[in-house]
Amino acid sequence: MGDFKLLILIVMIAVLAIVLIYSVIIISKKKQYYAKIDELDALKHEISNQTVPFELAKLRSTKKSERIVKLVQQWERRWGKLESDFITVTEQIIYAEELVANKNFSEADQLLEELKETLESLSEDVTQLLEEIKSLKKSEERSRSNVIGLKEQFEGLKLRYESEEEQYLDLKEEMKTLFKDVDVFFLKFNECMEDCNYDLADETLELIKTQIEIIINLFDRTPLYKETIEKETKPLLREVLKSHDSIAESGVYLKHLQIKETISVYRQQLEDIPNWMKRFEFSKIEETLVEIHDNAKQMIEYMKKEYELQEVLKETFAQTKDLMQDLKEHSEKLSEQYENIKGNYRLPEEEESQFNFLLNEIQIVSNELTYLIGKRDEHQSANSVLSREISSINQQLKEIKDHLYVFDGEIESLYAGEKECRQRALYLLKTFNHLKGMYHQANLPVEDETVKELIKRANFSVQVLFETIGQLPINIADIDEQLTLAQESIQALSERVEIEIQQVKLAERLMIYAHRYIAREGMYVVDLTIAEDQFRQGNYGTVIERMKELLKEIEGPRFDLTYDQFKQQLDCYLL
Repeated sequence: MGDFKLLILIVMIAVLAIVLIYSVIIISKKKQYYAKIDELDALKHEISNQTVPFELAKLRSTKKSERIVKLVQQWERRWGKLESDFITVTEQIIYAEELVANKNFSEADQLLEELKETLESLSEDVTQLLEEIKSLKKSEERSRSNVIGLKEQFEGLKLRYESEEEQYLDLKEEMKTLFKDVDVFFLKFNECMEDCNYDLADETLELIKTQIEIIINLFDRTPLYKETIEKETKPLLREVLKSHDSIAESGVYLKHLQIKETISVYRQQLEDIPNWMKRFEFSKIEETLVEIHDNAKQMIEYMKKEYELQEVLKETFAQTKDLMQDLKEHSEKLSEQYENIKGNYRLPEEEESQFNFLLNEIQIVSNELTYLIGKRDEHQSANSVLSREISSINQQLKEIKDHLYVFDGEIESLYAGEKECRQRALYLLKTFNHLKGMYHQANLPVEDETVKELIKRANFSVQVLFETIGQLPINIADIDEQLTLAQESIQALSERVEIEIQQVKLAERLMIYAHRYIAREGMYVVDLTIAEDQFRQGNYGTVIERMKELLKEIEGPRFDLTYDQFKQQLDCYLL
């Protein structure tokens, strides 16, 4: 009984200890969560206590432009939304405390994480809003700082104008207007700043900068423009005109360059530059001066090129005339030579047409050269144009020269061609006679109808060939055509005769060879009799096949070697 009570006592002490430890852990954990909640609450107060309301109140109490009024209203709406967000955050903090008190730590963790992200976002929004508000104030300070520097610069320009006024007499009225406008803009700027109309103040400040920049440009560029015009541009135009007159007097054609007309336009533009300065068209003035300078230099280069081409063209025209004369003489010689041999020889129709076309082309180019020489002598065309045209004529003459040499060879080849054709024809005739004689000397038992027909065709083609050679004027193209036809027919005859004779020789050899077996193999007499009968009928191919089969049956595979030896001995290379 005593042991049981002791056991109960131990259990009670253990339970109390566990409860105590759990309570300590819960209290400690709650302190940690409350500390996090306090940090978030402090961050919320830090963000919500920014000076945004104070800055907005200052802006509401001053005069403002319409744009600034709209900006302030927009900022107030944004701040109102942020304040509403702060209230929501406060409610969520209270709810987080309740969750911790109820030991709902997992939900509390999630809520605290969301609160942290929300406060970071709110902090960024408030900071951005405050920066936008302060930037308006900075704009005011910046404008006041800038206008001080511009005022000092403007006063310095006034003093400079008073001391150098005589240099700008042509622009006196414009300068007075500029200075007056800048004074008015300064007054307007001050009014805008007093009314907190910073937008209009910035625009006015830009106008002041623009006007001051125009004044500075007038001070800096007016003397430079005058000096450039008087010391560079006008002398350069006079030099161009002087060069033009000098080169034109030497006989060089320059009308195509329109030098005088262009200089007249440029001089008018130089007269207009003072008016452009009064309109402050500085870019137009500078572009015009650069254009006049560059084009004047270019005109000098063009005239120099035309002048230098004068001597070159003299030499080129002389060489071209000589070449033209040589080609005329060459073509006349060729034409005369061809006329002399026309009775005996004739170029192919296409080549003769090309030759006549070439002779006509020489006359056309000759007329072009005569016309071009007239233009040069009468100074009716620019040297650069003449140079291009004479180069074109020279190119045509070179091509004509090459073609004439080709026809030289064609006419010479007529003689050589006739000789070659006759030699080839004689060779074909000799070959034909040899084949015909060889066939008849073979004393074949039966003449092959195909061979007889081929002999007839070859004979006809040889006759036509020699008739064509005998015709006047000789037409090498026609002879070549007949040579080809004759050669083809003789080649066909040659192949057929060779095959026929080789078959006869091989068939005879095989039958003679087979007779050795008649004495001991009487059964082969019938086969040999049939073969001889086929031989007499002219079926030599059939004889060869039957004898080959018979002897292979008697001797076996070794007969293949014997058969090849027979073919080699009898020169039966076509079988």
